[in-house]
Amino acid sequence: MTRRQAREAALCLLFDYSFHSEEAPEELLDLYLENYYDEKEKCIRAELRENNYFSKIYFGVISSLHEIDALIEKCSEKWSKKRISRISVSVLRIAIYEMLYMDEIPVKVSINEAVELAKRFDTEDSYTFVNGVLGAAEKMLSAEKKESCEQAEPEKPADNA
Repeated sequence: MTRRQAREAALCLLFDYSFHSEEAPEELLDLYLENYYDEKEKCIRAELRENNYFSKIYFGVISSLHEIDALIEKCSEKWSKKRISRISVSVLRIAIYEMLYMDEIPVKVSINEAVELAKRFDTEDSYTFVNGVLGAAEKMLSAEKKESCEQAEPEKPADNA
């Protein structure tokens, strides 16, 4: 299973979770896997259960939902999360989770993959919105990272020469 396929599966489940957040994430996953069937990908159920990337994204997004959604709110200027389509919100959640917690994935890759998901699964022009929000998130996170690095650097002693 490719990372892109795992992202798409995570998107489907996170979209479903946006309607059924009172359900346990494990139960939604079991229900999804029981009912998932694709003639071309018969072994997908087993692969998803064993895919570390998928598990990390799906369960990680849900466990970090408040932090991720707060960042979406900050970066989606003049848009409340309630006005954003659930598909776009789910796409944004995956990308922002990757940006926050998965250093092994370059930020540009996360943004590009999110744009592709939005193009494929959301309205015709939603990908521009997703790209804009993620661009703002990238700048904000980069500035925060730079600031925390500067604060972590010890002060250099003054030269007494």
